[in-house]
Amino acid sequence: MNQELLLKFFNDEPFKSERMCGLTNFVYKVSTAKESVIYRRYTSTFRLFQNREREVRFQQELAQLELAPKVLYSDKFQRIEEYWPYSPVTLSEIKEDYIEVARMLGSFHKLRNRNSFVEIFDTPSIHQWLHNVNLRDEIFDVIADCNCQKLYSTFEQVFSDQNQTFILGLFKDPSFSELPLVIAHNDLNATNFLKDKRLMKYHLIDFEFAGLNYPGYELANFFNEMEWDYTFSEPPYFKIKEGWQEDLKLNFIQEYWKEYANSNEIPKALLRQIEIGGILQNYFWMLIGGLSMKQEQQGIDLVYYVNRRMTNFNKVLNLTQ
Repeated sequence: MNQELLLKFFNDEPFKSERMCGLTNFVYKVSTAKESVIYRRYTSTFRLFQNREREVRFQQELAQLELAPKVLYSDKFQRIEEYWPYSPVTLSEIKEDYIEVARMLGSFHKLRNRNSFVEIFDTPSIHQWLHNVNLRDEIFDVIADCNCQKLYSTFEQVFSDQNQTFILGLFKDPSFSELPLVIAHNDLNATNFLKDKRLMKYHLIDFEFAGLNYPGYELANFFNEMEWDYTFSEPPYFKIKEGWQEDLKLNFIQEYWKEYANSNEIPKALLRQIEIGGILQNYFWMLIGGLSMKQEQQGIDLVYYVNRRMTNFNKVLNLTQ
């Protein structure tokens, strides 16, 4: 944390800091007697997937619509942003409030219709990420540097020619060309939701992976992340919970589509994208887990995390074949 920057920001007032949850940034709530802000120190761990300048620009656009905290200071190493005093939520709260969450997500995806957002992004996120030719070398370099031989066999399987041909071939499915792209958050785990309990309104935070994407991928990612609980203070610091039943997922999709497309008829292409997205998003987070090995301790057992993602990947793969 940059003490000098924060002292300057607070005009030399004393402050205290509290480390918050975060895998892709080092995140702190920093408070004086008068105010609180969020301080983020960036890492270079996920540079293959992130563009910090674009991220800040996107958040500034969202802040103008009161959909994200205001950016108060930013440079290439860090940023300071407004602290939102809303409440963190649990997996069970999101499940209970699924109608409100579905409508919020549908409304968020409609931002694709605003020219200011279209200008920020170009290629579909997941397509761009998984076609990156440097991924394999980057991950194996990280594993070698961390002396983490436990993950060699896992990623040898991940990057096998057969697996790569299969994964990249999924993008040829006709469903990906049948629906327009949306402005997607791309990291819909419970820690990235806040709730205004006074207005019973949900908000999204942390937009480092945001970009154009397929709506079905976003929904598949959401459903999968509703199984991952990151609130545990003991190793491995997360727990896999029971996922949503299929009828609840369908109800969520129905509410989402009514908000997004003003229609009660769910397209078959969306359901197919969700099916394929379940494979792709487990694959993506497996890669993120591998890259995370080179960071300072993040309070998560990353070897176990990667292997659980691999287990989920194979499980979804078997169900869809």
